[in-house]
Amino acid sequence: MKVDAQGMPIRKLLTDGVYTIPDYQREYDWETEQINELLEDINEIDNNESYFIGHMVFEGKRDGDSFTVIDGQQRITTITIMLCCLRDIFYAKGEIGLGDGINDNYIFCKDVDNTTSARLINKMPYPVLQARVQNVPKNKDENVLPNKNGEKKIITAYDHIYNLFNEYSTDKLKQLRDKILNLETVSVVTEGISDACTIFMTLNSTGKDLTPFDLVKSLIFSKYKRTPLINEPDDTWKKINDNIKQNSKFLNNFFASRYKKVSDRRIFKEVEKTIKSINPDDNGAGAKEFLRQMLNDSEIYKLINEPSQDQWGKKDYDIYESIFAIIKQFKIQVSNSFLIALIRDYQDNKIKKNMCLKVLLVMERFHFVNNAVCSNRSSGIDLLYAKFAHELYNAGTKQDKHKIINKVCEDLTERIADISDFTANVDSKLYYTKSDEKQKELVKYVLIKMERKKNNHSIPIATSIEHVYPETSQNMTLENPDLIKNIGNLVLLEDNINSKIGNRNYLGKKNYVLEKSKMITAKQLFNTYNKWEDSEISQRRKELINEMYQTMWE
Repeated sequence: MKVDAQGMPIRKLLTDGVYTIPDYQREYDWETEQINELLEDINEIDNNESYFIGHMVFEGKRDGDSFTVIDGQQRITTITIMLCCLRDIFYAKGEIGLGDGINDNYIFCKDVDNTTSARLINKMPYPVLQARVQNVPKNKDENVLPNKNGEKKIITAYDHIYNLFNEYSTDKLKQLRDKILNLETVSVVTEGISDACTIFMTLNSTGKDLTPFDLVKSLIFSKYKRTPLINEPDDTWKKINDNIKQNSKFLNNFFASRYKKVSDRRIFKEVEKTIKSINPDDNGAGAKEFLRQMLNDSEIYKLINEPSQDQWGKKDYDIYESIFAIIKQFKIQVSNSFLIALIRDYQDNKIKKNMCLKVLLVMERFHFVNNAVCSNRSSGIDLLYAKFAHELYNAGTKQDKHKIINKVCEDLTERIADISDFTANVDSKLYYTKSDEKQKELVKYVLIKMERKKNNHSIPIATSIEHVYPETSQNMTLENPDLIKNIGNLVLLEDNINSKIGNRNYLGKKNYVLEKSKMITAKQLFNTYNKWEDSEISQRRKELINEMYQTMWE
């Protein structure tokens, strides 16, 4: 098997010969969403920067001038449509030379007999591509109508791209032309259709695709200057993997916490630029420093995403408590980039502990109200967190960092759900029965949070939830039995006390709890109410709603 693979820009690929899409290929299938994704990537490219769009497989000879497209049809067709739109808009603007430059080099060409041919020939049974797209405006044949789905998508793609490009100035169009022509691909050419298809199947096997994390690893390892007898960067990379447990989100969270939020499609290129900016001499120092940053933040990532009391210790139990609630109890992941930046600065003594706790409590309250209870979507919050993470990282002084933390608190507080929405959702989210424990952990979170606030923030001993009005009562006196599972009827007690009071009546529970329990919230309840019926449960529910929404966070 003779295979020739060369990396090259699109400008070279399209001038190497004529490319034919055989009639057995599937129809053109790109939607506007896929086109927009490619255009977004192109628009993000710096001038004169290349951007890799994957390999393309052709059957032919490298020194020949005719190739059959085996893999890459969708991309080469879309790029041709883009170039046709640019050419047509240049003509419409009177920029004839610019239009001819695209048309005569990348859309059409002439052979030794001076015969004109399209650079991309579509052998499928529809002439729409050339008649409606590749032909210059004066030769376009609008009478050629699309019949098949692939034909229609070609027309849709042309119209969509033309309308987008038509808003650009001539200079912007020239920049866009150059970015498209600079797109990088690997042209894989093999002689014989059988060999070409074998290469295609090998490159597109069902094996696991490389992730951005894998690609960044390859980049770092290729630039890292190794030292004899020292197993680096391998050892550091293993530590990072152990810390993050192969979590694919780490790379984006880490990068957003220091630099900026980028998509998976762009992160490799941004990492490459960042490593170069750390050390422009490209002597390996940039890769080494970037790897050190990754290791440091992977340890913070582990503290955040696998929080344990032992790792945080008694001194920072309050920090652990808030992070555990946000990550584990509310299952919020969009805050990771900011949490990494925040804890990094706290560990480096760049922010005060009271400011760290302040923003964590605001975050905890926001996600408790908006997500845990109201089930609102965190639309745009990931961008907000990434923005403030980047600002926190770049702030030079402790005072500047504290200002940013205050701004985070203000922004989240402004976005919190209204108390009326909170009240409307409380009963469906904060309830508990032994036969329905779905919301038990959230209920216990609330009761412990209230107890710790009133009990000098001491770490509670083993506790459990007690129904003040028993779940099983031989003489039901409640008018509304649904109140039994309501948050207003639930209280936190020590395990040993809860097991002993059983199904005693209210006065029996009251006397025992007031005598034996050290739970302030339980004692307050039994000291406040002399009896326990519908009105008392409803009243306490009302008080707890206000406390959950506002006062327990102050």
